[in-house]
Amino acid sequence: MREFVFDVVIRPTATSRRRWEALVPALPGLVVEASSDMEAFEEIQARLVPFLAERLAKGEGIPRQSRVGHYMDRYGLVFWQFLRVRLGPRRSGQSAVDPIFPDIDDLLMDLEMGALEE
Repeated sequence: MREFVFDVVIRPTATSRRRWEALVPALPGLVVEASSDMEAFEEIQARLVPFLAERLAKGEGIPRQSRVGHYMDRYGLVFWQFLRVRLGPRRSGQSAVDPIFPDIDDLLMDLEMGALEE
């Protein structure tokens, strides 16, 4: 089974503060809009596997992030969520897409180290 981890940006839309969008920076074109931040997050989870399947059907690969939080320094102060995606056979009851909750101190340290290296 192949596992991937993707950052998810959740923010108010540019057109309305009453609408929310969720996007996966590593997967251009995967953007959803909803009436709440949680609805946007749930919708992006539902669309993630079909989006990846479509990429594979077109002969496109699935990009890998170097680490969880890879895109945090590019998007600034927005809500962040992280998803683990499992492609291939799974155990009974195991879902294809799960939210993950990495240690925030590790994420911030990685972010700071990335800024120092650039």
